[in-house]
Amino acid sequence: MKKNDVSKLEIIDNGMNFEGIAKNNNMVVFVPGAIIGETVLAKFIKVNKNYAIAKIEQMITESRYRVKPFCDVFGKCGGCSSQHIEYDMQLILKSKLVKNLFDKQKLKYPKIENTVGMGLPYYYRNKVQYPMRQDSKGNSKIGFYLKRSHNVIYNNCCYIQNRVIDILAKELSEDLIKSGFKGYNEEDNSGDIRHLLIRRGYHTKEIMVVVIVNKEELVYDSKLIDILKNIVRKNECIKSVFINVNENNTNEILGDKLEHILGDEYISDYIGDFKFFISPKSFFQVNTLQAEVLYSVLKESLLINKDEVIFDLYSGVGSIGIFLSKEAKKIYGIEIEKEAVKMANLNIIENNVTNAEYIAGSVEDKIEEFKIRNIKPDIIVVDPPRKGLDEKSIKYILAFNPKKIGYVSCNPATLSRDLKLLESKYEIKKVVPVDMFPFTEHCEVVTTLELKRS
Repeated sequence: MKKNDVSKLEIIDNGMNFEGIAKNNNMVVFVPGAIIGETVLAKFIKVNKNYAIAKIEQMITESRYRVKPFCDVFGKCGGCSSQHIEYDMQLILKSKLVKNLFDKQKLKYPKIENTVGMGLPYYYRNKVQYPMRQDSKGNSKIGFYLKRSHNVIYNNCCYIQNRVIDILAKELSEDLIKSGFKGYNEEDNSGDIRHLLIRRGYHTKEIMVVVIVNKEELVYDSKLIDILKNIVRKNECIKSVFINVNENNTNEILGDKLEHILGDEYISDYIGDFKFFISPKSFFQVNTLQAEVLYSVLKESLLINKDEVIFDLYSGVGSIGIFLSKEAKKIYGIEIEKEAVKMANLNIIENNVTNAEYIAGSVEDKIEEFKIRNIKPDIIVVDPPRKGLDEKSIKYILAFNPKKIGYVSCNPATLSRDLKLLESKYEIKKVVPVDMFPFTEHCEVVTTLELKRS
């Protein structure tokens, strides 16, 4: 088998990015766009020692779960990865993905529950982040990144972004370009506008606009300020406007300097009965409806009683802890981002939550502080970033010996790794995947663990 060879392949599984998986002479072959159960004629475009990548040349046997993608740029845009697969099948594949990762770690676990999907899995993202770039001719445009590229592709309608803010981003970009502002050029760190970030409260309809610029002097540019004032006049739902400065040659969207231009400093939204304030930099689940599902699954799985103390690690703006607060005696939240802790403390006041305390600092340092204060948790809840828990955090969690652990994960691969490190003392009791990001490969997983009986 070598590059450019063509072979008949039977797709036996789908991988972490929904790519098809086949075997050829005992070598694993990844086939983007193929679905489990299909037979394809494929050309090898890359052959390594341990695996190969092949491109579909001809469909021999098509899956009954294959559907026509609804987006014009599907397959080019780096956003969605599974529009060609019937939605119910996507949910099955996401549960299967979690199972495969757990099995790889040789974990002991109960039956993984069906992935909880959305009734209408469209227009669900409450935040858009559009890069504005220059093309090879110096023309500026917004769009999403092409796969494995920082070139952008324009999309007239994104079916997973909230339609209101998707249209607003495009209107704002047109106004900026007409007024002579240039998109960012990564090659020489030139240009004016790097990104447009727009957030919208699903329940409140409140909108926040953040323009990320490449030069600090643009914060005071009267032409830019007039454009922002004009767009606010045209849309009464825009409650908050910021300019953010990012002069670094980096992949990070937001820079350190944030200038409040118009309106309020925050917008708000609800998860369940609780109201949350949202700032430009604070983390808030991008799928509001499924966030309530996610947190409800966690609450139901933990079976909290009124005498229990909960540690909420990586607590963000306090959304999980506040959502659980009515069930528990006390919530202690730890979050490294000071702005998020500020928001969490605003949120507990707004919701009249009197049994929660949020503290700024690293999980590792603050866990040590709690040990000194002789504060012990009955339950620890963690919602770490994609990299998962570090070994030090796991060590402290094991030392605290909570009766139960609730692990909310946005990366099943690091979840399975961390569960392996916890299994010496804890038993996995329930695993529920939740589809926060339909038509993408991403999946959240709620896992509850209990202390093993000695």
